[in-house]
Amino acid sequence: MSSRPKHLGSVTRRSFLKSVACAAVATGAGCWGAASQAKGPSIIIIYADDLGYGDLGCYGSSTIRTPHLDRLAEQGIRFTDYHSLCSVCSPSRASLLTGRYPSRCGMPFAVGGVYSDLGLQESEVTVAELLKAQGYRTACIGKWHLGIPAGFDYRTHAGFTSKSEFHPKRHGFDLFYGMVGNTNPDGSTPLLEDDGIVDPDAHVTTVTEHFTRRAVEFIRAKPGRPFFLYLPHTRAHAPWMPNPRFAGRSQGGVYGDMVEEMDWSTGEILDALVDTGIAADTLVIFASDNGSSPSAAYGSNGPLRGGKGSTFEGGMRVPCIMRWSARITAGRTSHAMANAMDLLPTIATLAGAQLPEDRIIDGIDLGPLLYGDASMTAGTRVFYYYNGLNLQAVREGRWKLHLPRRTEMLVWWETGLRELAEPLLFDLNEDPGESRDVASQHPGIVQRLLAEAARARDELGSWERAGRDQRRIRHLMDDRRRLRHLRTQQGHHNLGRDVTPD
Repeated sequence: MSSRPKHLGSVTRRSFLKSVACAAVATGAGCWGAASQAKGPSIIIIYADDLGYGDLGCYGSSTIRTPHLDRLAEQGIRFTDYHSLCSVCSPSRASLLTGRYPSRCGMPFAVGGVYSDLGLQESEVTVAELLKAQGYRTACIGKWHLGIPAGFDYRTHAGFTSKSEFHPKRHGFDLFYGMVGNTNPDGSTPLLEDDGIVDPDAHVTTVTEHFTRRAVEFIRAKPGRPFFLYLPHTRAHAPWMPNPRFAGRSQGGVYGDMVEEMDWSTGEILDALVDTGIAADTLVIFASDNGSSPSAAYGSNGPLRGGKGSTFEGGMRVPCIMRWSARITAGRTSHAMANAMDLLPTIATLAGAQLPEDRIIDGIDLGPLLYGDASMTAGTRVFYYYNGLNLQAVREGRWKLHLPRRTEMLVWWETGLRELAEPLLFDLNEDPGESRDVASQHPGIVQRLLAEAARARDELGSWERAGRDQRRIRHLMDDRRRLRHLRTQQGHHNLGRDVTPD
């Protein structure tokens, strides 16, 4: 596990961020909102929703055309062993922004239903806050899904302002434009900007166009000043409804139409960088929050087993592409084990931002790998596959051990193994599809990974007990019977807190 942090006594999140921002005065970066000159490149994270490992041309798709993303891969580095931190969206997004495991940053569950009280706590430090303190302009444009405040109206989306708990503007973003969470089942979704609703009648079929337009406006707004743009799409998440402009164009069906629209959006972003003269000195990162739906009709996870909702590779190994022409040699493929938590320390380093020392940051700086250090490989790095608070697998290099489990341990979104009496060991180098159990041939590796699992549970918690560095969730209704009842209701936007189980 990670080493313990240096605790700073009474130092708070706000005082840490203020000290970092004011320290930048010495280098001309300004202090807390003053006009400043950030020193690093502009940074864009484009985050797909439920996009599978095999859904892009550069990852093997023969039915979905993604020329802009394929070109991005040709001009940068493509990862083949990159993971999200959960098989559903909210925990994955929280870990990307904080550089910490979902349990450590207090977001192990997907927001919604009895988990409507759950959100990213203000005490967490996000990559947006670190960059804002360095003088960056910051924006979150797209699907937030990291907290719904009390009093929020699911139908109208009223009650979500910059003063609301969990709002992006309380996590370092100067601008928020987009959706609070998922769309309604019929595809309707009001769009918000900062404190108010700007389009009460928006629909999932056209929101990607809105996100793209607003993102391009943000890129063009202040030439010469570096920015951080977090663009979390709602594509290719259900409901599967195409934009009329793209309907019927893809050989991949409706799902393919949605992915091709997202590729178009990426092309618009890349064109804006060229037009503003900053393409070479902008780090563009494209990744997905988890694998595609297990349904064959909605996406492909390529050669990987399982999909969204499972801790098989198909649920958490996802596409990831990075391009920074000024530093990253074009046309490279990396097989090193990386994950979404690595983005915060990587970005902080290249922007000259100081990482907080009062908490564990689980990610590592990928800079040496990006800049051509061939010695930086997966090595003996250990990775933990959680579904909610249930630790289901442990990875070390080529070896992945699936852990025993019972139905009562599982989260509502589980699509993988529901009962497992004995551990399963897979050699992912030889068997990325996790089809051949080799546990009996490697008892020593099994025991070593079981010991790693025990250490993880002690630190990050388990379904039946808290870990020593697991963030306490301040107000979560964790009633599994009630949750299972709520999941039988199809209208997820109507899942209220007053529903009584049968």
